Amino acid sequence: MPEIVFGVESYVSRSLPLSAQRVVNAFMERQPHGTKNQTPVFGAPGLTRWIELPTKPLRGFWNFNGVLYAVAGQVLYRINNAGGYKALGGGITGSGVVSISDNGTQIMVVNGVGGYLADGTDNYQQIQNPNFFSASTILFFDNYFAFDRKGTNEWFLSGLSDGTSYSGLDFASAEAQPGFLTALAQNLRLMFLFCQNHIEMWYDVGAQDFPFQPYAGGVIEKGCVSPHSVINQDEALFFLGRDKVFYRLQGNVPQRISTHAVETAIASYGDVSDAFCLTYTLEGHKMVTLTFPSVPHTWEYDISTGLWHERESWDENGNNLGRWRANCAIEIYDKILIGDAFSGVISILDWSVNNELGNTLQMLIHSSTLHDERLPLFVQRLELDMQVGGKFGSGPVLYGHAQPPQAMLRWSKDGGQTWSRRQRWRSLGRVGEYLKRLRWMQIGSARQWVFELTVSDDVPRVLLGAYVTAEPGME
Repeated sequence: MPEIVFGVESYVSRSLPLSAQRVVNAFMERQPHGTKNQTPVFGAPGLTRWIELPTKPLRGFWNFNGVLYAVAGQVLYRINNAGGYKALGGGITGSGVVSISDNGTQIMVVNGVGGYLADGTDNYQQIQNPNFFSASTILFFDNYFAFDRKGTNEWFLSGLSDGTSYSGLDFASAEAQPGFLTALAQNLRLMFLFCQNHIEMWYDVGAQDFPFQPYAGGVIEKGCVSPHSVINQDEALFFLGRDKVFYRLQGNVPQRISTHAVETAIASYGDVSDAFCLTYTLEGHKMVTLTFPSVPHTWEYDISTGLWHERESWDENGNNLGRWRANCAIEIYDKILIGDAFSGVISILDWSVNNELGNTLQMLIHSSTLHDERLPLFVQRLELDMQVGGKFGSGPVLYGHAQPPQAMLRWSKDGGQTWSRRQRWRSLGRVGEYLKRLRWMQIGSARQWVFELTVSDDVPRVLLGAYVTAEPGME
């Protein structure tokens, strides 16, 4: 039987008959020669509750001298490795993600309105200095806190190693092109000023009046639309451009990494100024997660493969939330911790579970289009090679008895524009049924096929391959 491509990446074209591929809560992992399949698809790990803070949602994480700090609701917390926490202070208005940094002795949060600072002795204050201005982003660079001045082309500095001290003279402007400053970021010992229409590169020259100056020739002709879409990963900066293209800024060279399909989706979202990124590394998969909370929708880019997939979460009532529930992520205490967008829960990204806080974690993947030069194609058999016979948590119940977990299949005969009315289920095997086969027979005839696989049960999900037996017919 020939193999059919199944679950490579999410690529829903503007023309569905061209490509209707989706990969949701799963990702492809390239394997070396000698393995059974070089492109298996793994379901995403689940979320296990670690602790729950009394305020919500989670808005940002920071590792301050090896200790976790988190903003939840309007409160800054210090959290130890056992999950014990202490509220340090509040007043951090809003509900969106925040920007956090530290200088070794002080940690500071900005939320687009004010600045909120704590030190290693848990003293907490809101900055009241008249020379401190509203800022969306903060970073620590060469012993200074640096901030964008929201709604202007200016940026400003704190005093040397002091987040409470500000001077009316310690500011500069991004002036290479007109437009407001969106965000500040640091990479390769350079400061990057992301503006609406361009990016400027600055560096520390140690001057007495103002320590930074523009880098000669350091102007990049790409603007940034969202301050919290800028993130550092894999020695590069990633950001959502004003043109609604997602870029990797490698040194001073912006590389387009979004696909036409991703860009088509983003173009339909309208205002994307609230988009934000988070990042984490999962066994070598460096993930950059791009969420549009107003849509809502979440895309995830796997640097290791260069492929995009989607993330979705469900609530306790079985309602699709449209986006992944992660608002922030951090690797600390030998865990990957996820901050929840809908509660005060901090979760552990956990391969041992296949649900999110007890809620459904649904894997959905589409095949590429199966066709044969527009001839009618009769599909006699489709077989999925999946990991079967594993331990499962909450399987379906029928007539009062627990049933083995199920894989659900439906198909489209018109390129993903309409789908078969019902799903056909096949068992993923009871515990120990490691040779269980998943086969669908005598499916029918069409000129083009797209298959959709869904697994919702609490069971490991690994698609090793998909094989089809099909015969072309006559016109």
